[in-house]
Amino acid sequence: MQYVPTMRDNYFMTCDYDVVIIGGGIIGSSLAAHLASEKNEKFKIAVINSTGLGMPASEAAAGLLTPFQLNELENPVRKDFCFKSFEYFPEFFETITSGSSAKHIDLGYRQAGSLYLIFSNSEFSQKENETRNLKTIEPRLSFLSKVEIPKYEPLITRDVIGAYHYPSEAYINNPKFLKAIYLYCIENKVEFLNTTVKKLNISSNIVENIVLDNGQVISAGKFVFCNGVWANNFLKEIFNTDKNIIKAIRGEIICVKALHAMPLRKIIFCSNGYMLPRPATNAFETDSVLIGSTSDEVDLDKIQPPLSNTVSGISSLINLFKTLVPDYKDYLVSGCWAGLRPQTKDNLPVIGKIPEIENLYCSLGHYRNGILTGPFSGKILKDLILENSTEYNIEPFQINRLFETQIRGIPKYASI
Repeated sequence: MQYVPTMRDNYFMTCDYDVVIIGGGIIGSSLAAHLASEKNEKFKIAVINSTGLGMPASEAAAGLLTPFQLNELENPVRKDFCFKSFEYFPEFFETITSGSSAKHIDLGYRQAGSLYLIFSNSEFSQKENETRNLKTIEPRLSFLSKVEIPKYEPLITRDVIGAYHYPSEAYINNPKFLKAIYLYCIENKVEFLNTTVKKLNISSNIVENIVLDNGQVISAGKFVFCNGVWANNFLKEIFNTDKNIIKAIRGEIICVKALHAMPLRKIIFCSNGYMLPRPATNAFETDSVLIGSTSDEVDLDKIQPPLSNTVSGISSLINLFKTLVPDYKDYLVSGCWAGLRPQTKDNLPVIGKIPEIENLYCSLGHYRNGILTGPFSGKILKDLILENSTEYNIEPFQINRLFETQIRGIPKYASI
C-alpha cells in the first residue's frame, strides 16, 4: 500500500523519511518490519537506536512466549492482548524467517510447553482457582502429580506436590530473533541509524524534525517512540510533567552451561522465578539454561550503570537454581546480565497517537512481555500509521489514561 500524506502535503512530500522509528528493540524493529512488508520502494523508513540492537530490554530478555504465566491475568484487557499476541506470533515468525537471510538459521524457537511447580497446599488452591478459567483457552492444560513430573523433567527437585502443565507455551532465542528481524528490515530497505535523538522540534502541533547527537537534522512524515524507558524525557517535556510515565524495572538473569545433555525439556516456573532451556543453535554454541529473574525499580538519574548485576540479585537466582535442580554443584555459570523493563502504572502498554500532535505515535510500556507482544503491537501500529482500518481496539492503551489530571498542553519546543 502506498503511503498518502493527509497533513500539510507540501511539507511531508519533502521529508527525509516517511516514518522514523525511535528505538530498535523488538517493538521498533517489528513495526519497521511490518511497514517494510508493504513492498513499496518509495516508502522510506528509518530506525534510530542509541544502544546496541535491542538493548536494554529486548536483547536482555529471556525470550519467553508464555501468556499463561502472567501475574496480571486478572486484567481482561492485558489477558486478551497477550493471548492475541501469542496467536499472532507464529505468523510473524514465518514472515521473518521465510523472506530473509535468516531462512536457514535456527532461532531457537521451541514450543516445548511449561510446568508451574507447586510446593504447598495453599499454592495449589490459589493456582487451581487461577487455572479454572484458562482451561477454556488451553484445554490441554493439566495437573501433574508428584509421581508424573519426572517423566517430563527427571532432573527437577522432588520437593513438590505437583505441577501445572501448559503444553503450548514456547520460548525463542531473542537475540537471534532480533537479528533476524534486523536482516529482514535491511533486505527491505529500512535504514538503521546508530545514534541518539537529542531534540524534538515541535511547531503548530507537528514534529517538524529531530536533531541527532551529531547535529544532523532529520524530517519525517511521522515519528514513533518505541524506545522504552528512554522515552521518558521526551514525554515529560511534551506533557509538561516531572513524573516518569514509563518506569524502569531492572531484571537480572544468569546463564549456566549444561553439563552434558540439555538438563531441561520445558520452561519451569515457580513462585520465585523461572528456568528455561537455551539450546545450542549451531556447532559453536553450548546448551545452556537461563535462570530469572529479579525485579526492582531503578532511577536512571541516580543508579549508574543501571544495567549492572547486583550481589543480591545474582544470589537469589543461584539459590533458585539450587532449589529447583538438586544436582547443581558442577554446573558452570557462563554469564549474567541485567535489562530494563518499561512499565506503566497499570501494566498496560501505550499504543497509538500522541494527543494533539498530528504526526507523533508511540508503542511503549510492554513491561516483561515485549518479546511476546512486540510483533502484534507492530502490526497494530502499522495499520494506524498507514491509516488502514484496524480490527483491534486500542482505546485502553491510550496514553491519556496515565494522567490523573488533564494534560496541560503541548509546548512549542521539546528537547533534552
